[in-house]
Parts: sequence; structure tokens; C-alpha cells
Amino acid sequence: MTIPGKKNIVIGCAGALLLLAAGLLYNQLRDYKEHIGELERELAEMRKREKQAAVDRSVSHQMEEIARGQQILSEERSREAIRQSEIAQAATLRTEAERSRAVQAQAAAEASAQEALQSYQMAERQRREADTQRRQAVYARHVADTLNYISLGRTLGTQSYAIYQTGDREIGNMLAYAAYLYTSDYGGDLYAPAVFQALAQSAGSHSYWNVHRSSIPRMNINAANGTLLTVSTYGELAVHRMQGSRLVSRQLLNDKTYCFRDMVTTGGNKSYAVSSTGHLAIVDADRVSIIALEGIDKPFRLQSMGNSGKLLIVGEQDAALFDTGSNKMLATRHLDFRVVSVGNSNGSPLLFDNHGGMHRVASLENISSERVPVTGTVTAFTTSHDNRLTAYGMSDGTIWLIDAQGTKHRLVGHLSQVSRMRFHGGRLYSSGYDGKLFFWMVGAGQARPVALFQSQSWLMDFTFDAKGEHVWAGEANGTVSQFLVALPLIGRRLQANVGRNFTQDEWDYYVGKGIPYRKLKNEE
Repeated sequence: MTIPGKKNIVIGCAGALLLLAAGLLYNQLRDYKEHIGELERELAEMRKREKQAAVDRSVSHQMEEIARGQQILSEERSREAIRQSEIAQAATLRTEAERSRAVQAQAAAEASAQEALQSYQMAERQRREADTQRRQAVYARHVADTLNYISLGRTLGTQSYAIYQTGDREIGNMLAYAAYLYTSDYGGDLYAPAVFQALAQSAGSHSYWNVHRSSIPRMNINAANGTLLTVSTYGELAVHRMQGSRLVSRQLLNDKTYCFRDMVTTGGNKSYAVSSTGHLAIVDADRVSIIALEGIDKPFRLQSMGNSGKLLIVGEQDAALFDTGSNKMLATRHLDFRVVSVGNSNGSPLLFDNHGGMHRVASLENISSERVPVTGTVTAFTTSHDNRLTAYGMSDGTIWLIDAQGTKHRLVGHLSQVSRMRFHGGRLYSSGYDGKLFFWMVGAGQARPVALFQSQSWLMDFTFDAKGEHVWAGEANGTVSQFLVALPLIGRRLQANVGRNFTQDEWDYYVGKGIPYRKLKNEE
């Protein structure tokens, strides 16, 4: 007999096994399907890849074809480049050959040019040397001619002066004008004594008038109206004016109780004249007033104290300060030395004593003393406008000129005391008791003086007119002299004095047969 319980267990076990087998089979089937799906996907991917590979192979084949075409083209281009390179190299060789020939030609041309330049330079040097020699010869001839004509001018001047003195003024004037022309045309010195004295003589440059009864110690030009003011030791005070060739004089004071020794004109055109009697005359236009001076003995010199409006009145051993505004004495001072002459330097009065002392007056309270840099008694003193030259005139007639470096130059010409000196127009003018009026060419190192005038009387003072064309001199005999010193005016006077030209015989005799004839004036 079968046990039912066991049968159910077997059936249950068999069912469970079936279920298990079915589950396993299901899982296997599912895995198979998944594998099949994966295989299909791989197959699709492989097919895709195969297609891509086919495309790639096709593209690669095409690229190979393109590369082969490019290679063929490159080879053709390379062959063409080689061919062009060969052509260029051949052209380069030809160019190099041509360049070499050009260089050789250039070198040859440069050598020829250098030879031509050297030839030109040599020719130019020879031309310059010849031109220099020609100019030197012309210059030497010009210098020789110039010196000859300058020498001729001096010779003609000497002849003119001598012939004029004999009374033959016509020939004397003609020779003087010829001397003027040759000297001025060839740059000679018209102030050379042989020339200037002849010019001054023939031009009639000296005029004189007796205007006072005694010595004229001082004279001044009024720059405002051109009048000349003079004083005398006989108490005379006069004003003078030129009218044509005539001097018109008018006395402002005539009183012999006074003895005028000096005079100054201030910036206000007032003039002051001092008398050794102890009086001061004040000239204002045509009015003259007299003031007695107290506290000063024998006054004889006046000096302006710069632009202060004050005058220094100097006596032999006294000094006084005078105010020109109030016309009053301000102060006096006794001096411990004896004054023999007075000068002015840079606006300060200088007092020279009889023992070689020089005293600079800054004020009456401030008088400094020093030794005169030269030996002797100073009777006249002046400085140039730029203060680079200083001149001392001495009692023995010597003039000492001291330059900016302190070098002393001794000028000898006057035979007695120097009375007055002035610098004017680059020259030093001097007058003396020997009656001579000189000028010295101080800038040219000239040691010899040129005489403007020789008087028989002492020359006391001189001055220049406003234009500097004339020198006025006052003499001890009361005479006023006028001298023309402006060369252009002298030249015009000489020309006016020439009445005719030389005849050929006169020219050959006085000037020289070897000198080309020259007319002195134009003939109508």
C-alpha cells in the first residue's frame, strides 16, 4: 500500500524541481536573448564599422590619388624650380660678370676722376698761387704808391708853407690843397706837422681880436647860445659872438679895482668869476652882481663840486664852499700847504702844492693827500673823458702822460710853464707861457707836437666851441684868438682859395714829372 503522504511529498518535490528548472530555464532563455541582442548589436556595430572602414578606404584611396597627384605636381614644380634656379644661376653669373666689369670700369673711372681731380687741384693751387702773387704784387705796388703819395703830400705841404711865407699865396694855396688831396686820398695823417701847418696857414684858420686891456686868464663857451665869455686881470668881463668873420664884443663889467683870475659856468648857464681881491662876480644873462668873500685870502681858482650846486673857492692857503643856489658862503678852511694849481678828477677838485703834494677834496672836512706821481711843480692837470689817460703839465714845460697801465710818457715841446691842457677828439691840447698852442696825437704814440699857433705873448687859457670846430685862446696881452681845427672845413676853405690849376710846367716843377697830372678844380 502506498502511503499518500509520501506521494504528496514526492509530487511537491517534483513540482518544486520543475519550478526550479523552469526558473533556471527562464533565466537561461533571458540570458540567451540578452546575448543574442548583444550579438546583434555587435553585428550592427561591426556592419557600421565595416561601412565606415569602406568609406575610410574609399577616402584613403582618394587621398592617395590626391597625394599622388600632388606628388606629381610637386615633382613638376621641383623640376621647374630647378630649371628656374639654373636660369637664375646663369643670370647671376652673367650679372656677376657684368658687375665685375662695371666695378672694373668704375675703378678705372674713379682712377681717371682722381687723376683729373689731382690735375684740377694742382691747377687750382697754381692758379691761387699765381693770384696770390698777383695780389701781393698789386698790394706791394699799391703800398709803394700809397707811401709815395703820402710822402708827396708831406713834401707838398713843406713847399706850400715855405712858398706862402715868401708872399706867393697863389702857389702856396695850390700846393696846400694838393697836399690835402694826396694825404687824404691815400689815408695819410693830415695832422702830420708838415701837412697840417701848411693847411692851417693857407686856409687862414687863425683869426684874432684885441678885446681886453690885460691878461685873459680864463674863457668859457656858453653851449646854449654859442657866446664866448672872457675875464681879464684888469677887472673886465665881456661876452662875444661871431657874426660872419667878425667878432662882436660887449662888456658886461669894466672895473679895474678887480683882478679876475678864474671863471666857471654852471649847469644853469650862470657864470662865476673870482677876483684875487676877494670878490666873486655872478653873471646871469647880462646882469653882473658882486659878492665880497670873507675868510679867504687871495682867491684865484674855482671848481665845481660835482652836481651839488656848490663851488669850491681856492686861495693860496684857504678854501671856501659857496652855495650857488643861495649865493652864500657856507664854510671856510685854512690849508696847511700852499696851492699853486687846481685840477679836477672824477668830479673831485685836486689841489697841487709847491712841494709835490696832491690833495683831493671830497668836502672841506675830508681832504686826502698823496704824492704827485711825477717830479716837479704841477701847473696844469687834465684827464681824458674815459679816465684812462691823465696828463700833468709842469712849470718847466714838460707834460707827463700816464696811461691806464701806469706807464709814464714824457712829452717835450713847451719851453716854459704849461698853462692849460684839455683832451678833445682823441688828442691832447696844451698851451704854455711860451705862446705855443700844441696838440699831441696821444693815441698814435706820437712824441712830437703839432703847433696850432705861436703867439708873442703868454697863452693863458683855451677852450673849444660847441661843435669842436674851433679852438679859442686867451693871451696875456688881452687878445682872443680863434683857430679852425675841423679838417672838413679846412678842406673846403683850401678848395675855395684855389683860383686855378697848375700849368704843366708848374706841375713838373713843383709836383714832379713822374706824377700823373691832376686838376685841383673843375674849369668851366
